[in-house]
Amino acid sequence: MIEINYNVDEVGWKKNFPYFKKYISKTVKETINIIGIGINKNISVTFFLTSNKKIKELNLKYRNKDKPTNVLSFPMQFSYMNYYLLGDIALSNQTLIREATEQKITKYDYLCKMTIHGMLHLMGYDHETDKQFKQMRKFEKLIYSNIKQKNDK
Repeated sequence: MIEINYNVDEVGWKKNFPYFKKYISKTVKETINIIGIGINKNISVTFFLTSNKKIKELNLKYRNKDKPTNVLSFPMQFSYMNYYLLGDIALSNQTLIREATEQKITKYDYLCKMTIHGMLHLMGYDHETDKQFKQMRKFEKLIYSNIKQKNDK
């Protein structure tokens, strides 16, 4: 079983993304199905759906970058009782809307893409080197393509 927890601290989420749970949930499940983490326990991941102001504070505190960002991942990867705690993902409502508009894709498609990106970080993937970037990008495209195919059916 995959347990997904949501902490929504910014009112714009329910207004701008009324179906966020549906899109995040299917994206988390598809990412875990494709990547596979070989864990025989229940998997838990938490989403912090927030504002530019709050994500900027987190970005400064944890990455020393004094600006808002689209997604931050906080991997845990440890077992507690019958759960494997994958980690936390923070997403900024305003940045997602702005970047989706700039990239000319729907806000829900972009939410899926940023959820995939965050999930891959929780699962140990990174993009610091060229090789890591290419591998992570390959998985992002594969997972997103699978989600889109399932939506088209």
